Amino acid sequence: MTDQSTSTVTDDNLLESFFEKRAIRVLHDKVWFYQLAEKYPLGPASGTQITFNGFVKLGAASSTLSEFAASANSATVLSSRKVNVSIASYGRAVKLSDLLEQTSVLNVNEGALREIEDSAARTQDNALQLRVFKNVLAQAGQNASAKAGILSVWMSSVASAFCANTSTASYNAASNQQFGLPAVFGASVGRLSAVSATAPSISARLGPIGVRRAVTRLMRLNVDPFADGKFAAVAHPNAIATMLGNSDWKQWNLNYQGGSMSGPTGTMYKHEVATVHNTRFLVSTNAPRYAVAAHSVNITAIMGQGCLACTELGGSIQYIITRPGPSSTNDPFHLASYVSFKQRITGAILNPSAGCILFTSERV
Repeated sequence: MTDQSTSTVTDDNLLESFFEKRAIRVLHDKVWFYQLAEKYPLGPASGTQITFNGFVKLGAASSTLSEFAASANSATVLSSRKVNVSIASYGRAVKLSDLLEQTSVLNVNEGALREIEDSAARTQDNALQLRVFKNVLAQAGQNASAKAGILSVWMSSVASAFCANTSTASYNAASNQQFGLPAVFGASVGRLSAVSATAPSISARLGPIGVRRAVTRLMRLNVDPFADGKFAAVAHPNAIATMLGNSDWKQWNLNYQGGSMSGPTGTMYKHEVATVHNTRFLVSTNAPRYAVAAHSVNITAIMGQGCLACTELGGSIQYIITRPGPSSTNDPFHLASYVSFKQRITGAILNPSAGCILFTSERV
């Protein structure tokens, strides 16, 4: 008869489970659209809408003045334009039982507040994305139908039809909302569906060719860069990974980012893409991307000054911790407390010419 062992497996009733009292790090998203927006706070007793006004550029003189009369150069109209947006309310709450607060190995109040802050940051980013991309909350950032829905009806459309501000086409259904900024394709194709899904060309991927086209559009329309002298792009990590594998970017990095002595060794292994055509890249996992069986497309917003505005009622995000008090009637046993955030915010595209969206094929 063989020995029977008493071990941690056969007599596990005697073992306790030790809980580490330090929380595991949560991998939060980096978000950037709020930082790139010009801030226009909405004060109390000011209604729920804000209207931005601006003048329309006058053309240069089209004729010379005669010596004795100005009749040959008639007066012209000083035109103006306006942008009107309405704020919307956003919020999220966590409900905690008092029994959990007293018995949990981790401080659930601190944890709830930390995660509520992260949720608020992504909500804020998504609220501004509604103006930059499509005005469909379910397709903003990483929300439910973003990957499958954001380009579902646009893959076979021409670039000039994408933008609600500049297109002559009319798209009103929630399923095919237009974008807030004009579209630029990395590849020289009429439609994104024409790009090979399995072997996209060098120009179809994010890299110097597509960025050059986007920046050329901004410069052609007299867009000023930000205070650091550069345009700003918000890109998904998959877009950056695609660019790092783009042979055109590798050559750019070798020739223009410090030469063969420091270029590749100083940036490539750190996954730093540096500045491409005077555009600074900000990486965010909350940047939208389209990914279905047929195609994967990165959607990179590139902006300069005066493109995006942000309006908040009452300043920044409000964080609220609610506990039952001596006068509470809805919770007579003081069983629950809440940790929540609330914000009333909206974005606005002040000038659609001051930004664009670069659509490029993904190949990680």
